[in-house]
Amino acid sequence: MAEDTRRPLKAGGVWALVLARVGLGVSFLTSDHGVGKPGELAGFIRYSATGHGYAWYAAFLRAVVLPRIDLFGTLVLIAELYVGAALVLGLTTRLAAGLAIFLCLNYLAAKGAPPWGPGIDQSDVLLAIIVIATSAGRIWAVDGVLHRRFPKAVIW
Repeated sequence: MAEDTRRPLKAGGVWALVLARVGLGVSFLTSDHGVGKPGELAGFIRYSATGHGYAWYAAFLRAVVLPRIDLFGTLVLIAELYVGAALVLGLTTRLAAGLAIFLCLNYLAAKGAPPWGPGIDQSDVLLAIIVIATSAGRIWAVDGVLHRRFPKAVIW
């Protein structure tokens, strides 16, 4: 009898982890963090660097990012596509979730948004932490297959 009550919880937990991982991946694949239109990222960075983001981050944007805006635009696009595809497929899930946290914290700093406030970036950080902490990439994903084949590799 106890076994019957645990199965629905276990199946529900599995579905929740898969939903968190895939949902976060879809969020990154469909999001537009300033790379959807030419000049959009440069406009956002200029806006953030003129006092709308955190002061310490605005200085970084002016000194490092703005002079190399095309490079950073390409890097953001590649990173978002990698994070999205990797999380949907469950391939190098922990690495992708870690990169998702890095990207979202940068978006928060550029916006000057508090990390505890409401918003998509804050919820994406929380989902990425859940994905990393629970090894969600091993459930119905490529990482699960690779983990069984190479159990000592920590990236799965």
